Amino acid sequence: MKLGLRELIVLTLMLALLGGAYFFIFNKANVKRARMLTEIQAKQTALNNLRNATAGIEDLNRKVEELSKAIAFFESKLPQEKEIDTILKEVWQMAEANSLQTKTVKTLKSERGPNYSEQPIQMSLQGDFNGFYSFLLALEKLPRITRINQMTLQKVNDRDGEMTAQLTLSIFFEPDTQSRNAIQTAASN
Repeated sequence: MKLGLRELIVLTLMLALLGGAYFFIFNKANVKRARMLTEIQAKQTALNNLRNATAGIEDLNRKVEELSKAIAFFESKLPQEKEIDTILKEVWQMAEANSLQTKTVKTLKSERGPNYSEQPIQMSLQGDFNGFYSFLLALEKLPRITRINQMTLQKVNDRDGEMTAQLTLSIFFEPDTQSRNAIQTAASN
């Protein structure tokens, strides 16, 4: 086969057409394809991040429910503010039942929390250490939430086993609803 001028021109035009198609069609398609692949990769990364972030959501509702039950349990252990005198009398009777003499009982300033109040009480007791220990065990078994913040024990020198105790006992209680509603109204304004 002999290549003439006409064949060379057709071959050159075909190569030029192929080159033009590459630059004007295939190159633009490759750039568009690369951009789309980058967008797909970014969206897949965002989707994976979303999956990781929402992995614990199913557990979140269960945990909120558990915490709500725990709050309800502890609130049931909080007596009403008007029951503080009854609790104080109960603590006093526990001390007497364990052969302890109550020297002083002094209520301190009440502290308010968001859903509870704390009433600290300073007590001075005297008696046998075994009785004091039994008093502490009975105090621990109270159905109410109490806490001993501070305690000082001193041995009475002339009697074996005798001691005096200074302690600050906190009783937690539910504030009366009128003052709680007033606090919530003030907080929302």
